[in-house]
Amino acid sequence: MKETSSSVYQFLARDRSAKGKFRVRDSGVECSQGVVFHAVDSMGRLTILVPLSTSEVGFVDWNSKALSLEFKSLEFHNELSPFLILQCTDDKLDSQFALLSDEVLDAIELEPTQALRATLSILDRWRRLFESDRPGILGSAQLAGLLAELSILERLVTSHGPKALVTWQGPNGNRHDFVLSECSIEVKATTNHNNMVVTIHGSKQLLAPENADLYVHAFQMEPSPEGTSVPEKIADLLALGVDRLDLLTKLDGAKYSDAHSKIYRSIRFSPMMDKAYRVGSTFPRITAETVYPPEVLEQLSNVSYSVDLGQLQSTPLDLALLHFQSVGGR
Repeated sequence: MKETSSSVYQFLARDRSAKGKFRVRDSGVECSQGVVFHAVDSMGRLTILVPLSTSEVGFVDWNSKALSLEFKSLEFHNELSPFLILQCTDDKLDSQFALLSDEVLDAIELEPTQALRATLSILDRWRRLFESDRPGILGSAQLAGLLAELSILERLVTSHGPKALVTWQGPNGNRHDFVLSECSIEVKATTNHNNMVVTIHGSKQLLAPENADLYVHAFQMEPSPEGTSVPEKIADLLALGVDRLDLLTKLDGAKYSDAHSKIYRSIRFSPMMDKAYRVGSTFPRITAETVYPPEVLEQLSNVSYSVDLGQLQSTPLDLALLHFQSVGGR
């Protein structure tokens, strides 16, 4: 099994190179012009070095908020050799850059005779994510909610494979967190030890989709140093084969920035209980179906209310039996 870029960079970062030099390690991937290297410079910046032929060298002077790309001749085996140098210039995004590095290496491994094109193609896909404005730091309650959503996603991916990521539609602006053929699922989390009271936002969040059921899947969690963090759950999903960029893009839509992952690793939760509830005719809710006249909801704003799920009968929901339509993806 190929070592991850993250672990290689951690090893290289233990010692600093001399100014103007790189500390390098063979990535285990070769292209037509030689070995591709992981590298860390004297300032600790994570780097990928892709060897090139002289004919491929061109003029590049490109920088974004967190990435630098340039052609440069480096001394290698006592002679100057041309390289494409892709570097992370913001250490807060080191873990994100490590995932980008993995993707670059995978692409070069598939097209070793087209290493430059493969690298630039991957960079073009990832560039927007590195340039996007970073959201603020999420609070404990927000992280608990995100961990709950990722836990449902992990179960779907385990049952249906990596393409189940397409069912996670909350970050895309859908009113429900997960959308499948037979139903939609709204995920809620509470860190209250004493009850399963969850907050509902708006008059449409518990409005069932047309010709499909709606479930609320609620998690009761407690903060615990032995628990699981959001970055760890993300790593679990990546290990299951979920596309790196697609997952990070979804997380960006959920206001999660990898730049804060070092902080988030220390915020952990242990599950106490999780149950699903079908939103049927007896489920307490405020929607156009339960308010008369329904038009009055259009005149209200910032509707928010709490539901005590502990007073309701849960409904078994086997995620392995659900279906969804895969769109795109790899």
